[in-house]
Amino acid sequence: MSRRLLFVLMLGALAVSCRNVDPNKGTFSCEQASDCGSGYQCRPQFSGGGRCFADGLCQDEELCNGVDDTCDGQIDEAFPGKDSACTASRPGLCAAGKQVCTLGAVLCQSQVMASIERCNLLDDDCDGQTDEDFDLMSDADHCGACNRACPSGTRCRAATCVEARCDDSLDNDSNGKADCDDEVCFGFDCNSSVVPASRCGFAPVVRDSGVMDSGVMDSGVTDGGVMDGGVMDGGVDAGPIDGGFVRGCFRPEAVCDDGLDNDGDGVADCADPDCNAMRCSSSQVCAMGTCPGPG
Repeated sequence: MSRRLLFVLMLGALAVSCRNVDPNKGTFSCEQASDCGSGYQCRPQFSGGGRCFADGLCQDEELCNGVDDTCDGQIDEAFPGKDSACTASRPGLCAAGKQVCTLGAVLCQSQVMASIERCNLLDDDCDGQTDEDFDLMSDADHCGACNRACPSGTRCRAATCVEARCDDSLDNDSNGKADCDDEVCFGFDCNSSVVPASRCGFAPVVRDSGVMDSGVMDSGVTDGGVMDGGVMDGGVDAGPIDGGFVRGCFRPEAVCDDGLDNDGDGVADCADPDCNAMRCSSSQVCAMGTCPGPG
């Protein structure tokens, strides 16, 4: 047999029985313990097959320590408490976490990502506040409580849905009053078909409506809100209580020199912003809420 042939046969034998000469590092292939020899064990690998390791070198349980304790070719893949529920450092929904191993250390990893805040009594954006983007006192979609939307024709005021459409002849907030009859409509447009639009107001009753007492006003002064006992000034009261108010739809103040609150908004003549730059009782024009004296 030639020397060259003998060398080839020796290489073949080594390839079959001995693929690596450093079994302590687990690079010696095996299928069973007997393949490794005395003092070694065959450890299965996650990628398939087995490797020989010296007895006592490998553990049966993986730890979170940056080391392949079980000699299976993976590091920290399983450790006591893995995936156990824990509380992450972020507040709100982001506090729900599970244990993970990162760079050889056990950490609590949040399982929920922060999202846009919703009105749901939860801290969706994980900033330590709940529903902070919603004003339950005035939000028409969340009036008084999350997801309590105000019906059409109403608005949210003080956590209650109240009338907002004061020109549709409907009782939108279902309180038994429609349009200007509902006190919350004060100052709101009640007729926009003309320009400028009319507004809801409360006009004072300064005399008996219907028939004046004997054709004369009650001394020019309202009766303090008390009935006249049925008879006054020789005549009979034919209307509502003197000194009361009537709700109605009024055009904006246009006469600014008569001392009357013509549009029922509670202010008369120059005190009403509608009268700005209009003629007042001094024949001047209203300016800054007052009537200048004769110039």
